[in-house]
Amino acid sequence: MKKLVAIIFLLLHRFLSSASTSHARPTGSPPVITFSYAQGKIRLGDIWRIYISANDPDGDMSKIFCVIEQPGVGRYRPEVIYLKKEMTRKFSGYLHLSTTSFRDFWGVTLTLTLTIEDRQGNESQPVLFPLEFNGEELKPLPTDMEKDLERPISAIPIELTRPLF
Repeated sequence: MKKLVAIIFLLLHRFLSSASTSHARPTGSPPVITFSYAQGKIRLGDIWRIYISANDPDGDMSKIFCVIEQPGVGRYRPEVIYLKKEMTRKFSGYLHLSTTSFRDFWGVTLTLTLTIEDRQGNESQPVLFPLEFNGEELKPLPTDMEKDLERPISAIPIELTRPLF
């Protein structure tokens, strides 16, 4: 049932987005994700950081779509993160997901899919980030990458659920 609701939500969003801009195909260039990284295994309670750099030649990036799929749970309600005005042409930084919970997530896996959309309705290629809770410690970014990527973009406001099996 959750999966059906999520699919209907995404289809309705796409329909409303395309209907509000025009009936023609989007114009301009789509956003391009130039770099992405997230650690694939972490401990429960860590803050999972998803590092991303993107640019758009048209300078009209507007939002990031975040969708989490988890075996045994399904697809969570998609979250939309609206970009600040200074991030419409180019940005680098990280999104973060809190994994603090009273539930036991040992061995749980999930996949986060990110897509960036511009004001014309153009979408970037999706980027997938698998995650497994296995007790592995967080590793720091290489020092040459820290300068551009150590800027917080936004939290991903999704509360994780333990599968029922």
